[in-house]
Amino acid sequence: MELDDDIVNPKRILIMTTLFIFREMTEGDLAKATGIGWGSLSTHVARLEKKGYLERKKVITNKGVRTIVKITEKGYQKYRDEVEKLKEVIVKVETVGKDKRL
Repeated sequence: MELDDDIVNPKRILIMTTLFIFREMTEGDLAKATGIGWGSLSTHVARLEKKGYLERKKVITNKGVRTIVKITEKGYQKYRDEVEKLKEVIVKVETVGKDKRL
């Protein structure tokens, strides 16, 4: 089982988890929700966008132009797949841990 480095990275999994739950949000709200600085956030979002997991679009609001970041259907499914793989890893580690304690 191979984990996807594009998703299973501390900052990118935080971004993907947040967007998995909320589906879309402004870059500003995403930065606040994740605690990731603007430069780092932009770099990680660009990498996920390049893979087709996220998309960005500019919108005009009453507060000015904002960038909306949205998880794509491909990203939503890929995130679910990676979470399932992580669950399998946890089960394997727990099993090995139980065997060693006996």
